[in-house]
Amino acid sequence: MKLKFPALYSAAVLLAAGGNAMAEVDVYGKANITVQNSDEGGASQVELKSNASRFGLKGDEDIGEGLKVIYRFEWEVDPDGKSGADNFSARNQFVGLAGFFGTLKVGRHDTALKTAQGDFDLFNDLSGDIKNILNGENRLGNYIGYTTPEIADAFSVTVNLFPGEDAAAGNDGIADGTSISLNYETDTVYAALARDSDIDGVGVDTTRAMGGYKFGAAQVNVLYQQTDAGALDGDGYGASFAYGFGRNTFKLQYVDADIYQTGVDSDIVLENQASVGLDRRIGDSTKLFGFYTTGDVAATGESNDYFGVGIEHKF
Repeated sequence: MKLKFPALYSAAVLLAAGGNAMAEVDVYGKANITVQNSDEGGASQVELKSNASRFGLKGDEDIGEGLKVIYRFEWEVDPDGKSGADNFSARNQFVGLAGFFGTLKVGRHDTALKTAQGDFDLFNDLSGDIKNILNGENRLGNYIGYTTPEIADAFSVTVNLFPGEDAAAGNDGIADGTSISLNYETDTVYAALARDSDIDGVGVDTTRAMGGYKFGAAQVNVLYQQTDAGALDGDGYGASFAYGFGRNTFKLQYVDADIYQTGVDSDIVLENQASVGLDRRIGDSTKLFGFYTTGDVAATGESNDYFGVGIEHKF
């Protein structure tokens, strides 16, 4: 929805353009909450979970010469549990310029490698999120991002630079960490090749290749990733499939990886993960959904299992 907020607009424009007149601010967000049974390491409980529920402000403003100022300030909220200051955490927040040259953003943002997954992760933000088994799902501050205009109506390149801001450790340049992707997208085909360097740690390089194809009401995606952490390395592969019929969407996803062996991300504990789910739209902005996710915990012989039902409403 589009509303006029004098106070919010003032903050956005001061950051975005030093603006001079009232403009529309797009207020948006979503609430996503599940009731689920979570069985982790043999300990089972029923819990209510907010799955990256969020709200934000975004907009753009024409400043002439074919240029636009763009901005976004987005926060995650946790309506099922946390309160006060703990209820808010920063998501993508940036200001930038867009024009004939492409798009330039500075602030906090998902890396090029993370966004290169496209529509692969059908269980994003749920217990079946690929961040539980693959590294590279990063959103970072100190972000300088540039995306080229589309080439031949299909190709684009995104380059992210991250200053380390730690001269004592030798990280005093503009590109102490980098994330780069080459993307190809049409109405039916999506492909991307991306690489992180020194994002998940000094000397850690991650390469991700992604492909997707839409045919009729179905979409299939495949992903391959390799992570090199000096003497240790690991790789992973996966596939996801979605099929829409009426107001329903059936979803299936599987990922297998030994990236846990590299130790680059302490949150990665699984060596495989499989999910199945069904979404049911009950309005233009609302859906009900159910899912089941299971994954083998690395080198333990145990598994994590989740069964949940939920509701999502976007505004």
